[in-house]
Amino acid sequence: MSKNMSKILMLNEHDLYLTYSWSSINHGICGHTYEVIDYYLLLKNHFKTGILLCEDITWDIFQLAITDKYDLTEEEVQDIKQNTIFSNRPQILKGSNILFTDGSAKRINEYTLFFDNIFMFACGDRNPFIAEKATVLQDYRLYPEAKNTIDYKKKINFNKYKKEVKDSDSILLYGSKNCRAITDEAFTEIRKITDRKILCLVNEIPDPVHDIEFALMPYKNLFDNFGTYIYTPIERKWDCSPRFLAECKFYNKQVMLYDIDYFEEDLGLKYRWYDINENFDSLFLNEDDKIIEIIKERIWDTR
Repeated sequence: MSKNMSKILMLNEHDLYLTYSWSSINHGICGHTYEVIDYYLLLKNHFKTGILLCEDITWDIFQLAITDKYDLTEEEVQDIKQNTIFSNRPQILKGSNILFTDGSAKRINEYTLFFDNIFMFACGDRNPFIAEKATVLQDYRLYPEAKNTIDYKKKINFNKYKKEVKDSDSILLYGSKNCRAITDEAFTEIRKITDRKILCLVNEIPDPVHDIEFALMPYKNLFDNFGTYIYTPIERKWDCSPRFLAECKFYNKQVMLYDIDYFEEDLGLKYRWYDINENFDSLFLNEDDKIIEIIKERIWDTR
């Protein structure tokens, strides 16, 4: 593990780095954090792989996120620690290969990147801006085929997840200010339909409202502490690959879609919901996943 405060970052210790984009606003521990962990646990067996985190995340917070969700040995946790770099929002980066799990190409273009290969998962926008030098992995059910794109569906490394969780009668909400902010009006309406305890995960603690408990992520033993997740709307009406819905399926938690009147418009939500209910095994990140060959082919081509 290393920490870097420079705006110029040389990434020469590993052949491939896994990260997600950064700005002045923190994502905090979010789905993209877990995507980095998921794919690290797979790709480290095939490449000399490192993790790059460029927000205000410490090892203690990252370790909690890892150990609370995954069933890993102490040796595996220490391996992640030794291969993780924490950097304070660098602007110029140089290395061999890098994969952005959130695919925010517009934001990524704010950085200066010198790499042989830049990979990214399409995410965020209906019509993602395709960075000229990037290889974009995207689900063609959601996004049209374009130059430098490959048909690929993001998956979850359920094989490494803890297998058992407790039951609970509580309700869970997720209210990140980045894209999943919940209005006071929505809180009021949700409180009207249930008198059960409501826990809302956020990246910033707001003033208490409507007898709802707010907590920062990561939340220890999260899946032990709710029985139903209420999925709330997002303003942009596009959620490219909602992983929490799949996690609820894995742990047999109930899901309620609240005020979703744009199901046919949000193809990310539509097809993730379809896969959860009709083809759940296709969401498992397995040892033979095709991303291994995708990366190998391009790395070899540039050597």
